[in-house]
Amino acid sequence: HRQLWGRDVPVGSEWDAGVTPPLWPTYPAGRWTVRLETERFVVVFHRFTDGEETVLETFPPDEQGEIDAKTSALHARNTLRFS
Repeated sequence: HRQLWGRDVPVGSEWDAGVTPPLWPTYPAGRWTVRLETERFVVVFHRFTDGEETVLETFPPDEQGEIDAKTSALHARNTLRFS
């Protein structure tokens, strides 16, 4: 974020890593998201059916943590990791 916009990520902001539509019964429809909380970046999978969020990983609230969290979220999306 800093490299592109010249400022830190605001606390509470989210980055969308992609979605999975309800294609198959074994794969829940949902969204992978990176969110900056006060003390960490979190990678979550948000299910569309019930609104439940599963925290997949956490990272430090710094620039490298942001990069690692986004990389992790994209990998989770590409490998269909839900938990």
